[in-house]
Amino acid sequence: MLLNVVVPPWSIITPPITNESAIEGTSFTTPLTITGDPFPVSSNIVITGDGVSVQDGRITVNIGSGNGASNFTIHNVTRTDSGSYTVNVTITAGSDTAVVNLDVYFLPVF
Repeated sequence: MLLNVVVPPWSIITPPITNESAIEGTSFTTPLTITGDPFPVSSNIVITGDGVSVQDGRITVNIGSGNGASNFTIHNVTRTDSGSYTVNVTITAGSDTAVVNLDVYFLPVF
């Protein structure tokens, strides 16, 4: 007899809701641990920004290989990237979320 135990995913940003800052024109990265059984793949992840699905290739979650060490990244940060981002991971056993609140600092325009 084969017993298959399905473990719900979990994600951790220490703390689970984190407040971060970035400078306009740079890349921003914060660590994120994602794991579960079956192991989540990129198609199991949905990123929303201020409640709207993010379809911007600059904003990604890179999943680590097996150990869960992953990163939430925004390349070439712009001032409009300020806001709250939710990373939702869903597998057959359930789902979990982590939240990143981001403030973007930029030079004033006169």
